[in-house]
Amino acid sequence: INAAVRGYRRDHWQDQPHWVEVWSEKGTVRGTLAPVLKKYGVTFRVMHGYGSATCLNDIAKETARAGRALTVFYVGDWDPSGLNMSEIDIPTRINRYGGAVDIHRAALAPEDVGPMSDLPSFSAVTKVGDPRYQWFISRYGARCWELDALSPVILRGRVEQAIMGRLDLDRWNHAIS
Repeated sequence: INAAVRGYRRDHWQDQPHWVEVWSEKGTVRGTLAPVLKKYGVTFRVMHGYGSATCLNDIAKETARAGRALTVFYVGDWDPSGLNMSEIDIPTRINRYGGAVDIHRAALAPEDVGPMSDLPSFSAVTKVGDPRYQWFISRYGARCWELDALSPVILRGRVEQAIMGRLDLDRWNHAIS
């Protein structure tokens, strides 16, 4: 009975104008984000690199039925594949399947990278075998950064702030009371 009670969660999002999820290209940050995801009842999807056709098609169908916007806060590497997934591949494929998502990069974001960044970076040349290498170089330059290098405290805070930015607080407070 206790396990059933712990496993039950009322959907506090049902009256919200937005439906929010957090997606990542890898599952290594699941534990870091778990307290925030649990607190707000937000789904975490791991794309395991490029999302499968089945997964993205299912999401597209879900968005078509939902009657409200799906906002995705994406957390991933700042490299050819990580950026291409969130900017090109996922939105294009979901649109092709008849769905719609509004993807916002929560991390790594432009403020996390660049010459003034404290995060360790590495040469994009190490990604020269990635088919998206030239696309990345032409848009973002010759340095890459890994999501795992970002402080867990900063990552959690960034994701929580993003989620809170989509909440209708009056509806939220009514739903949780």
